Amino acid sequence: MKKILALFITLSILSCESKEEKKEKFLKDFREQAKEMKKNQIDLFLHAKPKYFSAKTINGTIFNSQNYKGKNLVIFIYDKSYLKKSESYDMAEECNTLYKEFKDNAEFIGIVEGFIENEKELKDDLNQANILFEQIDNTKSYDKSEKLNYNIFCSPAKILIDVNGKVIHSSCGGGNITEISRKLDSIKVASE
Repeated sequence: MKKILALFITLSILSCESKEEKKEKFLKDFREQAKEMKKNQIDLFLHAKPKYFSAKTINGTIFNSQNYKGKNLVIFIYDKSYLKKSESYDMAEECNTLYKEFKDNAEFIGIVEGFIENEKELKDDLNQANILFEQIDNTKSYDKSEKLNYNIFCSPAKILIDVNGKVIHSSCGGGNITEISRKLDSIKVASE
């Protein structure tokens, strides 16, 4: 009986140790993945100087932010659901309004994100929204992951990077373009 009890205690200890080892391995892997994500993350918070990034656009061209060095760059980040006009908000119109007014003073790029079930639906929504500047598909699905990793987690987001590569505007939410318009207007006035 004592031998069986000793064997049971030994097996229990070994079992606990293997659970602890599994837990430690899991935590170590998680920390490494988090470190890798942070290393590759594009910082779009106010006053940051984001590292250069590139991605294929919906139209098949390659967008490379390094090509806009020395230029003002407006980045819209939004969930695919905003492609469809709602009763209270038309994101495509908001984007196009800013683009039409300030396209001579800044470059524009959109980044669409969210989960999609099929590519055709996304392309149809993009065509119907008719946003006037290039879009990057950063959506994910069962068989594809996001291409870009950034620290903006709200939608829609508006980012303005100045000629020095510094984020001078970073805001969340739709229906309010006053602040970014004012910053773009000051750039426009300064260039005239």
